Amino acid sequence: MKNLLKFTLIGFFWILVWYILALIIDLPLIFPSPLSVIIRLGELLTKWGFYKIALLSFVRIIIGIFIAVCGGCFMAFICSLSKIIYDFFIPLVSIIKSTPVVAFVFLVNLFIGSEKTVIFICFLMVFPIVFANVYQGIKSTDKDLLEMCKLYKIPLLKRASSLYLPSVTPFFISSLLTSIGLAWKAGIAAEILCTPTISIGYEIFNAKQYIEYIDLFAWIVTVVILSMLFELITSKILKVVLSKKHIKTEG
Repeated sequence: MKNLLKFTLIGFFWILVWYILALIIDLPLIFPSPLSVIIRLGELLTKWGFYKIALLSFVRIIIGIFIAVCGGCFMAFICSLSKIIYDFFIPLVSIIKSTPVVAFVFLVNLFIGSEKTVIFICFLMVFPIVFANVYQGIKSTDKDLLEMCKLYKIPLLKRASSLYLPSVTPFFISSLLTSIGLAWKAGIAAEILCTPTISIGYEIFNAKQYIEYIDLFAWIVTVVILSMLFELITSKILKVVLSKKHIKTEG
């Protein structure tokens, strides 16, 4: 209840800031007030098309995150086995991190279409973060304990669950929660640029084109809410899974 009250007060504070800015700017067609945006969002919530649009954008972004998490963990494990593999692979990660998202969107959209481009862009945003953090987690595993495991010929699966997993878990959770927001921003940006027909990005693009800024703000609020909800749900699931594993380990 304390956390709920705290976040409610924080939310009201920023809505108040938004309201004051709207009064100062005094251009409701360009910078609408919170009340007008909330009313418009309420209208959108009564339409079936809104849920279809939000769901498809949500699915594209989640698929991109899922593929990136699996790929990042797998490549981190492979690179941890050999310094040569790491040296060959790390330039590709650096290229992905340094190349602007817009360049990838325009290039990839030519070959795989708009919907797959959104998934690919989310993958590119999340993959380097997961890879770097999981690799660091593997490398931070206690070397003495690893040598002991080799000496006593403890099976690889046992080593993974007892040594690598506890070491990697904090890094993995941090990378996942950090990259969720980035994936949403990049995914919606990709939708705006390559405009798949049924998507939040397409609605934002149309709202900007036709100067319907109340709709623009309503869809932006929708993106923020979806991103925050997904991050909250993910963190709760991780806490439940980790707590169950901890209880099982103690037992």
